[in-house]
Amino acid sequence: MKQELWLNIPVKDLQQTKAFFIQLGFEALRDAPEMIGFRIGGVPVMMVTQAQFEKYALQTITDTTKSTEVLISVGAPDRTYVDEMALKVEAAGGKVFSPPADIQGWMYGCAFADLDGHRWNLLYMDDHNM
Repeated sequence: MKQELWLNIPVKDLQQTKAFFIQLGFEALRDAPEMIGFRIGGVPVMMVTQAQFEKYALQTITDTTKSTEVLISVGAPDRTYVDEMALKVEAAGGKVFSPPADIQGWMYGCAFADLDGHRWNLLYMDDHNM
C-alpha cells in the first residue's frame, strides 16, 4: 500500500474556508458535510469542522489566537508567485504577518494566517544561491 501524507485542520466555517482557499487558487478535492479537502503543495489537506475534528483527535483544539501548533510550508515556483499569493491572501480575508522578503540569501517567502488563524509559509527556494 502506498503511503500518503494527509493533513487535517480544524475550521470554524466550511463555506468561508472553501471560498478562501478557492480564491487562493488551490484545487478542491472533496466536499462533505463536515469537511472540505484541497490539494496544497501536492498534499491533501482536509479542512474539518471544529466539532468533528475534536471527535477525531479526542482533544480540544488549540486556540490559534494565543499559540501555534504547526507552521505549514508550501513551496513556490518563483518570487512572483509569492508576491501574488500575498495579495490574494489579503483580498480573501487572511492576514499576511510576514510580508514577502528575502530569507537567508537563498529563499524568498512570506507567511500568513488563514481565516482560522492557522499559519502558512510560502517559500521560493533559489537553489542557485545556496
